[in-house]
Order: sequence, then C-alpha cells, then structure tokens
Amino acid sequence: MLVEKLGSMRIVLSERINAKTFMTGFHGVGQVGWIATRYIVDSVGARRVGFVISPYMQPFVTVREGVVAPYELFSKDEFLFFVANVPLSQRDMSLVSLAIAEEVVKLGVECSILFGGLDKRFAPGDGELLRVAPTSSFRARYGHRIEGLKIIEEGLGIVGPLAYMLAFYEAHEHPALAVLPYAAADRPDPLAASRAVEVAGKLVGLRVDVSKLVEEAELLERRYEELESKISELMREREPPAYHV
Repeated sequence: MLVEKLGSMRIVLSERINAKTFMTGFHGVGQVGWIATRYIVDSVGARRVGFVISPYMQPFVTVREGVVAPYELFSKDEFLFFVANVPLSQRDMSLVSLAIAEEVVKLGVECSILFGGLDKRFAPGDGELLRVAPTSSFRARYGHRIEGLKIIEEGLGIVGPLAYMLAFYEAHEHPALAVLPYAAADRPDPLAASRAVEVAGKLVGLRVDVSKLVEEAELLERRYEELESKISELMREREPPAYHV
C-alpha cells in the first residue's frame, strides 16, 4: 500500500503505477467528463488501484462489490483513470484537481486526456460538434494527432477542475488535451460524452464501443420529451378560464 500525503489530502495506491496515458473528467456541462470517464473505465474493465482521500469530499458513498468511494483511481494496461463519483466540493475543486495533476507528472505519464463539455447554446452554426484545448507541450509533441479537430476559440473560457489541471500541466510542460464536445447544460448528455470517447479513443489507440452511450442518449431524450409534454399539459390545465365580454 502506497500512501502519499499532500497537505490535508492523501493519495492511496494499492500498487505501483506505470501508465503512459491518464484520463479524467468531472461533473460539468452535461456531466460529459464524468460520463465519458466512467464509461471507458467500465468498458475496458479497468481495476481499481487507489483512492484520493480529502477532508472536504462529499460525505456520500455507495456499495458495489465493496464501498464505492467519492474519488477513485483505476488502471488498465498503460492507462490510468481518475473517477470522481460525486461532484467535487468547492474546496476540492482546486485541491483534488491540482493534486491529481501533480501525481500524474510525478508518475512520468506521457500525456493526459481531459473530458469536459461546452454549452451547446454557444455552438457555431457550422455543424461542428466538438472543440479541443491542447497545452503547448501537447501541440509540440502530438500536434499531428489533432489535425482536423478545431481548437477552442480564444473568447471561450474553460472553468472548474479542467482549468486548474490545464494550467498546472502548461506550467510543468506536460502534454495534455481537453476534449470538449458541445452538450446540453441543463441535463446529463451521454450523446455528447460518446463523441468525446470516440475522439479520445482514436487519439490514444483505445477501442471503446460507444453504442450503449448512444442508446442511453436516445432513451434519455425520449424521457425528456415525455416530461416536457406532461409539464405543458399540466400548465394548460392550470390556466385560468378565459371570459369573453
């Protein structure tokens, strides 16, 4: 058992990690980052190899063949994943994201892929469904891999945990790329997550079948349409009667 204490936080690893690629995402726009990371981990059968323990993490766990902790690390072949099973608390927004980024650099990981979402209300009308945000080191070393993908416009900002991680990686000359599909801001968007998974898979040579995510997106869309229809019907029933004079 390897335990590294970082201030008030601890990273607990059950084995030594030898990974070339790191992936993670969080509960941002459309929950794209969390959905994409969790889906990949489950699809490739990654094993849990560690935890991040913070005094500020949300006091919530579930049970699935043991306790599912708020922040977990998984590994498969040459890949390392960080899964935030619950949204990061306000304090952990910086503490956890920076601690993970620092650990990734210390482990000698060659590149990081970060998943997030962009509000689709700001999507251009050119049919483009996704943007990427590379660090300088990623562009210098792996720029050929993202040819054909559009880099996020300068006027659009990246916020939250991804912003902390990208800033840390830029400062430490670590190759990192944020994959940012346009997504619904008001609900989970598994279809947007499927686009992120497909792009990342091609970039790092990881085969993941996204058909289940697409099916989930279609089911979710039908449920929202039914809900909106019921809400509209209810609102019509509650409208006061109109009187003509």
